[in-house]
Amino acid sequence: MPRKAEDKEEKRNVILNGALEVFTRYGYDKTTLDDIGKVVGLNKASLYYYYKNKEEIFLATVLRESQREIALLQEKVKDIEDVSEKIITYFIERLQYYRQVLGLMSLSTESLRSLQPVFDNLYREMQQKEVSYIAGCLATLVQGDSHKAAGMLFAMADALKHKAVLESGAVLSAGADFSEVEQHLRYLIGLHLKGLQAN
Repeated sequence: MPRKAEDKEEKRNVILNGALEVFTRYGYDKTTLDDIGKVVGLNKASLYYYYKNKEEIFLATVLRESQREIALLQEKVKDIEDVSEKIITYFIERLQYYRQVLGLMSLSTESLRSLQPVFDNLYREMQQKEVSYIAGCLATLVQGDSHKAAGMLFAMADALKHKAVLESGAVLSAGADFSEVEQHLRYLIGLHLKGLQAN
């Protein structure tokens, strides 16, 4: 990579680090490009050289943090030998990360609506990678389609997570209580894995 491209990539990372700090402090709606610029020592015009707008910075921040978190989760569980415990731990830790993301987002309904299509695409891409990882873990337990079994685990986990968020009324904040979800998740994943082993 030529030096100029390296410098630009380095500066983009500095911007994303600053943006993460500002979005976490103020939420998406209250954050301005000036706020991000102050933290990273750039004016608004300079930010436009690296990113089109606040939305692009936000999405790049969420994507980068999600990729980092998936890598950290996989690293955290890699030495757990019991496959069931490895998978349960992965999903519980993933739930805790989701709670952090809700705090970062703090979006108004209008902002969520405008960002939703892009979020949906990002989520699908990230989940495909996660499903493949969990399918690889399941391959030692499942005789049949481990990819399908992994997809079912994600569907169950997401259903429980979204139910808790909706019931709390904290759709766009970190106010949801996930302690009951963790218990249900442990139970359902354990049940699912026992069923897979029995087949």
